[in-house]
Amino acid sequence: MNKVNTHPSHPPLSPITPVENARPFETIAMDFITKLPPSGGYDTILTITDTDCTKASMFLPCKETIDSEGVAQLYLTHVLPHYGLPKKIISDRDPRFTSCFGKKLCRLLDIRQNISTAYHPQTDGASE
Repeated sequence: MNKVNTHPSHPPLSPITPVENARPFETIAMDFITKLPPSGGYDTILTITDTDCTKASMFLPCKETIDSEGVAQLYLTHVLPHYGLPKKIISDRDPRFTSCFGKKLCRLLDIRQNISTAYHPQTDGASE
């Protein structure tokens, strides 16, 4: 019972399965390539990859100090005009960054968010 397990089991891999009849950049994965030598004032690359349709990637130069508003601005400038809003975003960033990215993107697109708590008919009575 006290013996150390020298062959721990690994969690199962959950591959990203593509959606049938998906449009380009409908499901995207975002990540950063950091710690690069400075070039043209940039030291990081934001990668935005289409995971369903084309497997194409966009590589956008940025600085390592970029915040969620900066990422939202890059998305708004380089991806949105060509492919529209994604249905699903996959990111390994923490929930605070992801939430802030969504808020900033909505603000830049002039979408008014009105988030309510569950079972709160004063705010979302029509949907309840």
